Amino acid sequence: PISRHVMGTARMGTDPATSVCDPHQRLWDVDNVVVADSSVFPTSAGYGPTLTIVATALRAARLL
Repeated sequence: PISRHVMGTARMGTDPATSVCDPHQRLWDVDNVVVADSSVFPTSAGYGPTLTIVATALRAARLL
């Protein structure tokens, strides 16, 4: 399917050299900032990511 979901601008990962935030969605370089949107996804399947974004935001809120 054709879609234009812009994602991956704040990639989540285990290495600060290749990612913007850690596996708990906290920014490596800024204290007390959590990313809770689709920018932590490294890629997209092409389908609506809304439910995954909601799950990611809930996970971030619980980790706080």
